[in-house]
Amino acid sequence: MSHKIITITREYGSGGRLIAKKVAEALNISFYDNELIDATARELGIDIDTIRKAAQEKTSSFAYSLNTGPLVLPINDQVYATQSKIIKHLALQEDCIIVNGCANYILEDYPNVLKIFVHAPLDSRVKRVENEYHEEHENTKKFVQKRDKQRKNYYNYYTTNTWANVKDYDLCINSDMGIDDIVSLIVKVYQGGHLWKKD
Repeated sequence: MSHKIITITREYGSGGRLIAKKVAEALNISFYDNELIDATARELGIDIDTIRKAAQEKTSSFAYSLNTGPLVLPINDQVYATQSKIIKHLALQEDCIIVNGCANYILEDYPNVLKIFVHAPLDSRVKRVENEYHEEHENTKKFVQKRDKQRKNYYNYYTTNTWANVKDYDLCINSDMGIDDIVSLIVKVYQGGHLWKKD
């Protein structure tokens, strides 16, 4: 029997992580986000801050290696490969929701995966970062745009898809519709079973 998986890809400040967490609670399924970073750090034996940085940058931007021996993958590539292995393992173990920009691609050949992209107008995302994320930036708008660019570059580098291409997702949702309404919608789609293949 195949497990039912939800993947969430999101624009920065769209509230995608909060939506994922609420959906997981409503469906009583596991939620994985920072846990993927922690598991990757444990597996590679590298501190979490280094993993976090490597998980946001493609190889050419952060070419740090574990050692100087021949044929050693840059840390960024090691992080992507390890996270891919962990994500595939989770998909085989249990029903869950995975917040990871590349998870929809990593699991594209797996049955029973509901792939979601969460977006919102830039002004809305800037307000959310300022009012809900409790982050202080000299220019929040530029910071949000920078984070989106990082996510786009990372995704486009490690996958053969294009970040935010609607054809790669089952649902593309504007979070300005309302977080709770979106959560209810995703829960209904998940429970409806129309996307799930026959086991």
